[in-house]
Amino acid sequence: MMKKKLKYLFLILVPVFFILLSGCSKLDLSTTKSEYSADGLVAVVKGKATDYDKLTYTVSGVTKNVKVSDDHFAISVPVGTKAKTVKIRAQKKDDTKTKIVKVAKEKELIDYTTFAQQYNFMNLKMGKQTDQLPLIAKDGIFTYTTSNGTKLRMNVQSGQLMGIAMNISYKAMKSKSGMKDFGTDLVLISQYIGADGKKVVKDLGKEVKDADGGTTTMKQITSKGINYNVNLATNDFYLYITK
Repeated sequence: MMKKKLKYLFLILVPVFFILLSGCSKLDLSTTKSEYSADGLVAVVKGKATDYDKLTYTVSGVTKNVKVSDDHFAISVPVGTKAKTVKIRAQKKDDTKTKIVKVAKEKELIDYTTFAQQYNFMNLKMGKQTDQLPLIAKDGIFTYTTSNGTKLRMNVQSGQLMGIAMNISYKAMKSKSGMKDFGTDLVLISQYIGADGKKVVKDLGKEVKDADGGTTTMKQITSKGINYNVNLATNDFYLYITK
């Protein structure tokens, strides 16, 4: 009689055990929003994935792996003049989860080739023969370093310059020559995209002067429809230029 009871109990417990086991480890995929807007040069798609073997995302026909930390991920998608669809796919053996989100379209600053021609011509007039941008750029974000050390990260999409991130180290900023070179680059770039460069430099100088030691971002500066946003890292100063 006891053996029959134990057998009956075993038959009940085994299915329950597997139900609990599957509940503890289950493929899941989610995002914080269904549509994302630009944050600087990119839109950052954030989400969570658990119990997967493979996690990828696809944008404009290109598929890449997703980096995950403690089940959370952040995918940087360069923004363009047209909305983009981001397909995220989590796979575990024969089971899959898919999440599709949108990246909103943004306004371009200027035609990239036009900007590069103006920039290169002015540098030639100033005797900076080495400071020459490529006249044609592929879709994506590329980095260009000027002769004075300022780094320009440019987002080009379908031939349009969507945004620029200017980067300079604090060490360079502390020197008069470093600030002068950065200011000159900023004035010229602003002029080519239709903003008042001199006013931007003046407003930026005031923001930096008024910032306290714990500030990582500053008030947005706007000139003729062009937006300038500052982000302060541990050792670097970043200025994002977008429209």
